[in-house]
Amino acid sequence: MSPDAADTRVALPDVLPREPRKGDGVDPSSAVSEIHIHAPGRYIVEVWPTERWMPFVRLDVRRPGHADRIVYVPVTTRTSYLLKSSEGGMVLRFDRGDVVAARVRPLNIGDVGALLSRRRRHKRFQLPLGRGAVLQPLLHISGPEGRELARALGSLAGWGFGTASDNLQKTLSRHFNGPQAEAPERLPTVEPKIAVALHLHYPDLWPEFEALLEATGRQFQLFLTLTRPDAALAQRVQARFPGAEITVYENRGRDVGPFIQLLREGKFDPFDLICKLHGKKSGQSGPRMVLGEIWRQVSAFDLIGSRGVVDRIIANFERSPDTQMIGSRRFRLPNEWKGEKSAWGENRAMALNLLETMGMPSSSRLDFFAGTMFWVRRGALEPLRRLDLPLAAFPEETGQQDGTLQHALERVLGMICTKIGVASDGDMTTDSREADPIG
Repeated sequence: MSPDAADTRVALPDVLPREPRKGDGVDPSSAVSEIHIHAPGRYIVEVWPTERWMPFVRLDVRRPGHADRIVYVPVTTRTSYLLKSSEGGMVLRFDRGDVVAARVRPLNIGDVGALLSRRRRHKRFQLPLGRGAVLQPLLHISGPEGRELARALGSLAGWGFGTASDNLQKTLSRHFNGPQAEAPERLPTVEPKIAVALHLHYPDLWPEFEALLEATGRQFQLFLTLTRPDAALAQRVQARFPGAEITVYENRGRDVGPFIQLLREGKFDPFDLICKLHGKKSGQSGPRMVLGEIWRQVSAFDLIGSRGVVDRIIANFERSPDTQMIGSRRFRLPNEWKGEKSAWGENRAMALNLLETMGMPSSSRLDFFAGTMFWVRRGALEPLRRLDLPLAAFPEETGQQDGTLQHALERVLGMICTKIGVASDGDMTTDSREADPIG
């Protein structure tokens, strides 16, 4: 019996009577899809998800007299949550393909010690389900996987993607559901000559970019750079985008090295605008993997997420001839989550030296798009082209996370632009170099 909810009655339709164990052979067609809560109080909800790459599931929250609410909640192989509700009649509905089983029970006195031991640390992962209702993941009782997921969520929060934030929730909505439908009318824009420079060290990400690029509805020249030959991929790319140029470079400089080589070789000279993208990953598992997945998807959605997104970016360039670069608002640094010291990392001296070498003022304010994904005018890159950096100038790949030539150039690419615009999937503003710094 819950110490907070005497005489609470909990309806458990279709809920499995015990924890499913490995080898039980649970039939997915009979898996729980709904949990019903009849009375206000505090409950422990347990969820066993299906195997998944991204550690989140979609939860549809239904309450009498309120609009339905959809939230995306973190999960491990088995996750417990503390549910607090001031009202009864709540229904929690999972997509059948997302869960093997779930169950709910009233909070009891035996749970209190485990809850209090990590109460403050894990309170930051709370998810509001509506007025008077909160779901809090209890990741610390999910073992090593839960602790790893907690670190991943903490890392995301450090970039402005807290568990309940619009940044993360909207990104996961797009990940699960695809883009929202848009009106068919195209914004009046010019038809600039566009180059798309896509670097893929991980060829398995091509289908993700293929779908996004197809949906832009624009003519462009695709320059695809790889770190190893891949005949099957080349055939698929050419079939979908005839005329695409595919180049294999030695694995130096991550995505920046190959981009600089295309610039240096004059590949971008015939074009007005260049969209720079890459298949960013940050590790194969753990906190960095989750951050890398969100980082890549957010940047891609904000830059080529739909025809409307691309139209708005091009219209922004058309309206503002001084705007030289547009990138994701959520990864423009410094910002309210990453101050100047964090944004510089170990790259200040090298970046300032590069600026001086290009004849640019070393007093330029730090302002760049972390992850080096953006739209840029070809003319803005001319100082960088004059550096004439060969691929051999970049260090051999050893998993470096900071302090290399590519990290310094990541910052310089934004700093050589006199005016930068920021975009997100459905939102865009511009900010001049003279504006007050962020954060």
